Amino acid sequence: MSDGTLFLDALNKNYTVTKIFSPEHGLRGDDRDGNYTDDVTGVDVISLYGNSKKPEATDIENVEVFVYDIQDVGARFYTFINTMCYCMESAVENSKEMIICDRPIIPDGNYVDGFMLDADINSFVGMINIPIAYGMTCGELANYINAEYFDNKCNLKISKMENYSHNTDYNSLNLPWIKPSPNMYFPASANAYLGTCLFEGTNFSEGRGTDKPFEYVGAPYCDGDKLAAAMNSYNFKGVTFESISFTPTTVTSPSNPPKFVGELCNGVYINVNDKEKFEPVKIVIALLVSLQNLFPEFEIKKNNFIDKLAGTKTLKVMIENGNTYEEIVNSYSLQLEEFKNKRKSYLLYD
Repeated sequence: MSDGTLFLDALNKNYTVTKIFSPEHGLRGDDRDGNYTDDVTGVDVISLYGNSKKPEATDIENVEVFVYDIQDVGARFYTFINTMCYCMESAVENSKEMIICDRPIIPDGNYVDGFMLDADINSFVGMINIPIAYGMTCGELANYINAEYFDNKCNLKISKMENYSHNTDYNSLNLPWIKPSPNMYFPASANAYLGTCLFEGTNFSEGRGTDKPFEYVGAPYCDGDKLAAAMNSYNFKGVTFESISFTPTTVTSPSNPPKFVGELCNGVYINVNDKEKFEPVKIVIALLVSLQNLFPEFEIKKNNFIDKLAGTKTLKVMIENGNTYEEIVNSYSLQLEEFKNKRKSYLLYD
């Protein structure tokens, strides 16, 4: 809620909460992913991260209405939206109502970019056929999922925000910042995350274990001056690239441990000065091209995780084949424009 109170705690004072389903990182952001009884409410918590990702019929026998109230960051690979999709599927299968408590978009609300999801690339970091940055609130996305995946059979209600538009700057709302996941330190982290999360599929640090995860990127083999010069030569709007050094430390969250803990890394600080002009997906594609060209030690991991994050095998193939930044961006531009046109009919706000 706007005062920082967990919506569940406020809801529990006036209504009967019979079951709590928690996403990745746990109910209270403490990475408690197992099933347990919540100490505050005394209600049973069922984790939807791990082996069981969808509420089963036996889990919801005494449930009348699903209420979804989770802050996401507008990225296809952020797993909260996939948990929402699974809950919608369960609601359809078990004839339950679902209410989405809508939340503001943290990055630029009009930014839509990245590869669409290929039919043969499906995982818990890529389930929904939307681009990496889809530019919709969770309520708008729920409407999209209901129509595109469930033939509008989900009994869905959206609790809309008042006085909100896609031009609303998240920072202007003056909301208390409560990290939606352990490494999402600031709203600025979420802006860069739309692109730099792709580094999870490489041997290049996405900045976990530093003061600015997803904004600081680097590796021991990198020359920050060379990388900054290469990136600034693109003349991207809304951002500059500053050569930096950092030494990642351990973090309390066990998920996605930092790379190169205790090792001196060199790289760049992605310093965003205009969020409305900043294009994080394109910037990371340029970073990947630059790393491939400049540093022989750079490599994309063999586990194909970057394919799952990108939603396609195309990005990895084009990077390793030496394609240019322009060729890679052009490869998905047509599908992206088709999505942008489809997206318009699901928007709830100007």
